[in-house]
Amino acid sequence: MPKQDPQMQRKVEHLFLAEKFFTDEAFADFDRVRLLHDALPELRVEDIDLSVDFLGKKMALPIYFNAITGGSKPSTRFNTELAQLAQKLDIPVSSGSMGVFLRLPETKDSFTVLRENNPDGFVMANVSGKANAEQAQQTVDLLHADALQVHLNALQELAMPEGDQSFFWLDNIKEIVENVNVPVIVKEVGFGMSQNDLQKLLAVGIKNVDISGFGGTDFAQIESARNNELDLTYLDRFSLSTVESLLETNRFQDKLTIFASGGIRTPMDVVKALRLGAKSVGMSGLVLHHLQKYSLSEAEIFFAEFVKQLKLIMAAIGAKSIDDIKKAPIVFDESLVNYAKQRQIILPS
Repeated sequence: MPKQDPQMQRKVEHLFLAEKFFTDEAFADFDRVRLLHDALPELRVEDIDLSVDFLGKKMALPIYFNAITGGSKPSTRFNTELAQLAQKLDIPVSSGSMGVFLRLPETKDSFTVLRENNPDGFVMANVSGKANAEQAQQTVDLLHADALQVHLNALQELAMPEGDQSFFWLDNIKEIVENVNVPVIVKEVGFGMSQNDLQKLLAVGIKNVDISGFGGTDFAQIESARNNELDLTYLDRFSLSTVESLLETNRFQDKLTIFASGGIRTPMDVVKALRLGAKSVGMSGLVLHHLQKYSLSEAEIFFAEFVKQLKLIMAAIGAKSIDDIKKAPIVFDESLVNYAKQRQIILPS
């Protein structure tokens, strides 16, 4: 039997290890943020509107399924179910990195199922920062994608046994923005972004960013588990948590559309991320866990309950719409106040 291509094998290993290391507890710092309730909310829960504008298209919920999988037989199943679940919820869904498709076109079916099972939905393609504009457009065309994610994963590559060690991405990103015919979101893969990163992206024309902070799927941990020579898990110590990353965006929120992901586990995490400036909130590990450990039907039940709880939390803070969440009183613990002071960040009030 021929040996499986190493890149395809890596995709299989990522799925296995993501589930192996999944925990219900996240470390994205949402526990260091409090929202205060409104004793006089003056609303009915049934009237609460959860819809959002997602890059010009109205979606039913302020959540999306973030880049997860593709490029292997198991991921074909998961992308199929992700597309079906996204269609049912009326939310965006992204493919995982399509670099394997660009090298091995025979893997295309593991990605095209996203569109086949969600023909009218919002689907995003995904490439790495090393892709050029022609390659990026090729992935967009394959999925008839509504947007393109360009992921940044320097720390993951450094931890990866076969990873790249040359990182010249800004020119590629600039070329992609100028030539690809759909909106472009630049996203991290779970290590967060700083003000310096955001400034660099603004300079090359980026308008949409997913800060994808630390707290959920840890690719330094995953790649170290695959690395038989070195344990490079410590690289995740350079990370910014999802909350820290959102604070870093504070002075950019009038210049960039901010999306947030990384360690989203509960409806409360979603609401707190929205309060901190995110326009919508992405999740990957949580939904993949429910599809791997349970089933599509049980994932549907889980997210139906998730949506109900979103409305209850919004009622508690007196928010009739997603925009109203920005008015909720917010309190930060001492560690985040100290972080903001050192980073010269004005905290939301």
